[in-house]
Amino acid sequence: MNCIDAIEGSFKFLINRFHQAYLDESLDDTIYVRNIRSLIEGLDDFIQHNQELQLIDPKILRSVIYGYAREIWLKSVRDLISKEHPTAGKTFGTESDEYYLYYFDYIYHHGMYPQ
Repeated sequence: MNCIDAIEGSFKFLINRFHQAYLDESLDDTIYVRNIRSLIEGLDDFIQHNQELQLIDPKILRSVIYGYAREIWLKSVRDLISKEHPTAGKTFGTESDEYYLYYFDYIYHHGMYPQ
């Protein structure tokens, strides 16, 4: 296994563990997203402080980890909506996905969603 695969895999495992805690403890979306941002910022710091990792493009790695965290969060939103509103699950689609992805992105970049 090469270095980038090890780092990516490690962070995906961390995100999975945190995501499971988010589900088990019914954490607020804001807490989840802000913690994901902290993990990704920590990843950037790690790469910058380890010269031997400078061959890794941090933007690509950050994008992969960010996308992964967003997708597993979106899947859990879909599952929750389907459970709570069985008929809504049939209409959940691109438009709903776009709203929830916007919601996730907004929290990620601003720290909270306006009330």
